[in-house]
Amino acid sequence: MFQRFAASTAVASMVIAGAVLIVCFVPGLTFGRIYPLPIFWCVAPFAWGIWALLIPSAWMPSRLPLWGAILGLIAGSLAAFVLNLPSRLFGAAVSLPLRGVAVLVMVLFYYLLWMLVRAACRSLASAAPENRR
Repeated sequence: MFQRFAASTAVASMVIAGAVLIVCFVPGLTFGRIYPLPIFWCVAPFAWGIWALLIPSAWMPSRLPLWGAILGLIAGSLAAFVLNLPSRLFGAAVSLPLRGVAVLVMVLFYYLLWMLVRAACRSLASAAPENRR
């Protein structure tokens, strides 16, 4: 179980580091616009780790990307519809259909990221001392 937690938090941390670099170089983004992002970024690795622990055993590791896509659907819906982050970040109203497309993109993105989590989890499992017999 710890391997799942470690793999998911490692991937989440790398993605957040990349996102921070991107945000730093986007002109026009002020702290007043992006202040919700650092709040979520502080919690995201832990949330990903807990999500990896909640996966049904039968789904591990083959359906891990699908499990991540479910998390992407939850996170994307929360960000786009409940918190309305696109409008907050861009300073203009974003239509509902466009927010729906953003959620679909997030689901696909999370699916791909959780493919990395699956690879990291397999790598950690093969490197575990109990498997070196």
